[in-house]
Amino acid sequence: MRLEVRCEDRVGMAMEILDLLVPYHIDMRRVEVNSRVGCLYVGFDDIEFKQLTQLLADIRRLRGVADVKTVQYTPSEREQHVLHTLLEALPDGVVAVDLKGIITMATQQAAEDVSSSLAQMFGQPLSQFIPSINFERLDWQTFQHGVTKRVRLNGQLMLLEMQPYFVTNENAINVCAGGVIYIRSAQRLGRQASSLRKAPDAEHALQGFMEPSVCRSVAMKRCLTFAHAYVSIDSPMLMTGEFAVGKKRLLDAIFHAWQQQNLEFESAIRYVGGAALTSETLTEYLEQGGWLAIDDVERMSDSCQGLLIDWLKEQPSRLYQTQAPCRVIGLSRLSDESLREQDHLRDELYFMLSSYQLHVPPLRERKDDLVGLSREILADAGERSGESPISLSEDAMALLKMHHWPGNLKELESCLYQARHIASGMQIETSDLPLEVGETMPIALIGGSLDKTVKAYEAQVLRKLYPQYPSTRKLAKFLNVSHSSIANKLKEYGIV
Repeated sequence: MRLEVRCEDRVGMAMEILDLLVPYHIDMRRVEVNSRVGCLYVGFDDIEFKQLTQLLADIRRLRGVADVKTVQYTPSEREQHVLHTLLEALPDGVVAVDLKGIITMATQQAAEDVSSSLAQMFGQPLSQFIPSINFERLDWQTFQHGVTKRVRLNGQLMLLEMQPYFVTNENAINVCAGGVIYIRSAQRLGRQASSLRKAPDAEHALQGFMEPSVCRSVAMKRCLTFAHAYVSIDSPMLMTGEFAVGKKRLLDAIFHAWQQQNLEFESAIRYVGGAALTSETLTEYLEQGGWLAIDDVERMSDSCQGLLIDWLKEQPSRLYQTQAPCRVIGLSRLSDESLREQDHLRDELYFMLSSYQLHVPPLRERKDDLVGLSREILADAGERSGESPISLSEDAMALLKMHHWPGNLKELESCLYQARHIASGMQIETSDLPLEVGETMPIALIGGSLDKTVKAYEAQVLRKLYPQYPSTRKLAKFLNVSHSSIANKLKEYGIV
């Protein structure tokens, strides 16, 4: 039972109320004062209605009492339950200790993390459940900005985020009263990151790599799907793609997403040339941890390849490491088929690195992305120069889509930068683009439609090439596109 007494804030009021409880042999459970609203709360076991009626009347007769009534809970009880509900709703475990390292509060998830029950934890030293840290000797006052520590609990790698808490005394001075420990697990972090990736998030490193308006092509969407998946995978990777397709930009985005998910903000990514590596420098890089990206990996010397093969064989699972292991990524401009056929890269190293493969498509396979990419490049150029962004005419955009782009993103950037300076107005025309236009290339829009114009040109090209490569497989290989894509296009245009 709880009583709320609205009364004056005067010395002796609480004692007078407590004196009235003595004749009823009431065992007090709690006394609470809220001077801000002028209330005093008392809690005790239930009594008979007749006794309660007499007690309420006696309290009302006290000087300074405005009202008294029964309530279901006191303000502090409500706050404690709100806090408890909030902490239990968190995905990770929370434990609070006093200055001696004794547990004063814990959540059910925290009890599960240390393989105990809440009843067994309260009042016990936290070091009894997490022996790798001597909590009773921690100087919490020195952890003003918090501290993190890697530990292993029940065979799982956990991250403890420890933060002191302070209580304000009567002199308005903050006094350290203990600490709060937040227990994070890599598995739970992975689930949370997976949930975040399912929802739109412009701040996420990989989401920010390319806006949805830019990434429209099937090839690039597939590439980003594989990139997202690699964030949660602890393995080497082989990333392939032609010159200037954006391999390093994408790898940087994957790395930053991995940092956020695993709280590895001290780790770094290093890019080194395969041809420049020696056994000594490679050993040094591998010992430093973080991510090691080897550009032109097929140009590594035989001794470096042998060293890397041995190192990859000896790497244990991250489950048994308290420090984040080094992750090796091989970068190559060669296609997967070319890497397997050439003699420079050992087969054993190729298969080790290609345990996870990521192919970044060339620009010619991303024609649907050209509109968004062009707008992004021109907007960025305008920002750098402090000028308004310039646009592209429909005819100019049609010409961009008809180009083969052997130089990929670098060629597109150079093309648009030059056209931007040549354009006389606020719109780039076909004459401003430094691209050669064949006599048979249709520049005027067909039926006022960009898609119809591009398809007409595509059909014209395929009709000329098909007699020279009279099978869908030969033509697909020559154009470096999928067999099914060419077969569908030949059928669509009535060529076969």
